[in-house]
Amino acid sequence: MRKLTEKQKKVLQFIEEYMDKYGYPPSIRDIARRFRITPRGAQMHLKALEKKGVIKRKDGKARALKITKRTDAMLLPVLGEIAAGEAIEMIPESEEEIEVPKTMVAVGYEHFVLRVRGESMIGDHIMDGDYVIIRKQSTANVGDIVAVSIDNSEATLKRLKYENNMVRLEPSNPDMEPIVIEPERVKILGKLVGVIRIL
Repeated sequence: MRKLTEKQKKVLQFIEEYMDKYGYPPSIRDIARRFRITPRGAQMHLKALEKKGVIKRKDGKARALKITKRTDAMLLPVLGEIAAGEAIEMIPESEEEIEVPKTMVAVGYEHFVLRVRGESMIGDHIMDGDYVIIRKQSTANVGDIVAVSIDNSEATLKRLKYENNMVRLEPSNPDMEPIVIEPERVKILGKLVGVIRIL
């Protein structure tokens, strides 16, 4: 298979996710709408993917395509940094993306990536500089490692616990203290589902 451009990878990823969700491929208009391009532009991407051998189309139609080689990774947005230590300023927007294995993400959920700053989760093998994959959700079970915002202004990565009607955000570093806080001040952003370390 010839190497795909970044845009072609994104188009292929969109087709795969669409097929996983609906059971059939997206139309030309679906692709055009998703990438804010013209239908002709979408058609050109499909032709390029066909030429590189990753899809096959019958009579040049988008709805009559099949994927011949699925990607085993997908691009996820890196939304900034999160503290594994003291809570830091809320996650800024970023245009950075990182390739993650598809086995780390669940179909039907949104996911995003955060870069870890600090060493409060080293007991769970989450180190400063690691990338954590977060499944976007607003609830979690006791014991889950979660990304949370505090007072809608700071964000941190901790294990979720409760104590005397308070939320206890537990580090996995014995040298650090937990954050114990009123439930109304805490918003769960998502649950940790994977860690990527780039050496």
